[in-house]
Amino acid sequence: MRLSLQTRVSVFITLIVVVISIISTYLFTTAHSRSKEKGLIARGNALSYALSKAAEDGLVNEDLDLIKRASNIVRAPDVTLAQVYSNIWEAVEAYPFERLKDPPYPEAMTHFKSSVEPINIRTDKGSEFYSPILFKASEGEPPIIIGFVRITLSSETIKKELGQIVLTNIIVSAIITLIAIISINILISRLVIKPVMSLYKSVSMFKNGVMPDETSIPVKSTDEIKELSVEFNQMCRTIKEKEERLIESDMQIRSLFEQVEHAIFRLDRDGSIIETNSRFRDMFGDVTELCDILIGDLNASDCLKKTISEKVLHIEDRAISRDGSELIISLSIYPQADSSGDITGFNGYIIDMTEKKRMEERLIRAQKMEAVGTLAGGMAHDFNNLLTAILGYAEIILSMTKEGDPFNKPATIIYDAAQRGAEFGKKILTITRKEKMETKPVNINDIVRNSMELLQRSIHKNIEINTNLREDIPLTKGDPSQLQQVVINLAVNARDAMPNGGRLTIETAVVSKENGAATNIHSDMNGFIKLSISDTGVGIDKITQRKIFDPFFTTKEMGKGTGLGLYIVHSIVNNHGGYINLYSEPNKGTQFNIYFPITKDTDIEEPFSVNNIRGSGTILVIDDESDVRELCRDMLELLGYTVLLAENGNKGINTFREMKEKISLVILDMIMPGMGGNEVFQILRTMKNDVKVLLCSGYSQNGFAGIDELLKRGAVGFIQKPFTRQTIAIPIKKALSE
Repeated sequence: MRLSLQTRVSVFITLIVVVISIISTYLFTTAHSRSKEKGLIARGNALSYALSKAAEDGLVNEDLDLIKRASNIVRAPDVTLAQVYSNIWEAVEAYPFERLKDPPYPEAMTHFKSSVEPINIRTDKGSEFYSPILFKASEGEPPIIIGFVRITLSSETIKKELGQIVLTNIIVSAIITLIAIISINILISRLVIKPVMSLYKSVSMFKNGVMPDETSIPVKSTDEIKELSVEFNQMCRTIKEKEERLIESDMQIRSLFEQVEHAIFRLDRDGSIIETNSRFRDMFGDVTELCDILIGDLNASDCLKKTISEKVLHIEDRAISRDGSELIISLSIYPQADSSGDITGFNGYIIDMTEKKRMEERLIRAQKMEAVGTLAGGMAHDFNNLLTAILGYAEIILSMTKEGDPFNKPATIIYDAAQRGAEFGKKILTITRKEKMETKPVNINDIVRNSMELLQRSIHKNIEINTNLREDIPLTKGDPSQLQQVVINLAVNARDAMPNGGRLTIETAVVSKENGAATNIHSDMNGFIKLSISDTGVGIDKITQRKIFDPFFTTKEMGKGTGLGLYIVHSIVNNHGGYINLYSEPNKGTQFNIYFPITKDTDIEEPFSVNNIRGSGTILVIDDESDVRELCRDMLELLGYTVLLAENGNKGINTFREMKEKISLVILDMIMPGMGGNEVFQILRTMKNDVKVLLCSGYSQNGFAGIDELLKRGAVGFIQKPFTRQTIAIPIKKALSE
């Protein structure tokens, strides 16, 4: 049966009055009881203290009639028990005496093992009070416990008083409740019930999703309820609008949460993951604990502690991805607190920094290589200038002597040493990427085969060499001598990694970009020749792998390695448009995979054919090195040319201005103090548009001097220092024949 609102209000009011009466009675009786209990406790403490002092005198004076000394205490009407114990809790005296053997509460015995403060214990019939009996031997010594006293006070009197108070309050509350119900029912029925029922109807409509209209406002209601109805209708419209905006906002936030590129997560206060976005799940899967993904020095609990202390945490650390690979991440965590400041959870995000860190390492390595290359390139340039005079004049002396002449042998030794120096300078330019590569279509298998004879002599017998070369392998464009140096350097490194013997394997294959080669390398056929050199040696740890291609980095003992072997390999591979990958595990071995782009070009440029290197004409040599200038004159005059010399750009320009109609060719050094070769070339072209200029430099064609650019703009050729009579005569003959 459904009760009417008025009935329910009447019942409710009745209940309120009854509850208030009960609460007021309870509070009053509780307060009265507490007051009485406090008085009882204060009285018990005082009595136990007085009894302990009386017992102290009796024990000290060996008067065992202890209770009589405190007869005024034990004869009080509420004292039901008084006992005196020794310091080992043996009963000494009691009132009434027949309760002498009543044992003390274990709680009291436990308490006095660590404290000398009095204690009181509540019981069903009252309260018990225990106090220690203290004795001080002298003024300066601490007191010692020589016994204990126990007094039990009855609470029956307090209970009787409380019963009378409760009965009186019940009678008064019943009368007040009856009067209140009759009066309030009459008032509420007229002023509240009917308007509220109308408002209830509006609330029911809104609860069911129907907006209340103006007709639902009670006309005869009081001003407050009418205003409440109006405000309720307005509130309903506002709530509906905000709900729609909130739903839209939540959808946008959820969409952003899922679409953002960072891995976003939420943690509870213990660090367990409670929500993640799709990027997080893609990176780490369905992990439940933050510490499950962190593998660096900082674990999850340390993260959270540091976050709480610093209010925010931004760190870089290592993590393990869902596929087991190691990632370098940027982790940010923010604590979330409630209104009282207590931490309720954490929000955060993770940025994958792996590729960025790898790019930074590559950039640093490239900068190191560029710095070393600049230094070595400058040294090689000056070295080549010195070798030019040595090699050239040694050749002249050899041409003027015969075998058996006194100067023939010294000249031969000088010439051979200069040739070796030129090769060494070429190696320096190799690691600086400034050598003049003699590129042509080559077969990698031929390079490997040509290297095997040298490797068989230089590698110990306890190392087995295996080759697995693919037949009909395509060609790549490269310098055969440099590619052979790559094979030999890597094979020698493999030999050093197997001091106790092992297996060296050299393989060739053809792969596509999808099979491991870098995607930014150009290849005519979108494919690559793969050269693999592997060993079963000691392997390389990950930290060393990051530095292994750095110049001058070596793990060998002092005097047993320069640290340039792998750096030269890396430089040669890069100069050939290739890419090198390294895979190694400690104590399992190392494998270098080198990728060279396949070329369609199979035509080999025919060398310029000349039977007679002699010629005629006037040649202007502009070079700041006096030895080089004199060598050019001595060489070229023997070949029939007239040679003019200029020690710098300004003098060369002046000489050309005066004799430009007679000068057939200009040999121009690219690196000179003051006015460089580039500027001199531009001025010469301005003075005579069809002037023939042969460029000359200790750098290569691809070096610092911008030689390639000048060749595109009209220079007729390039001579690499150091040169011989043959290597300078052929370009001159070719230039003058055009």
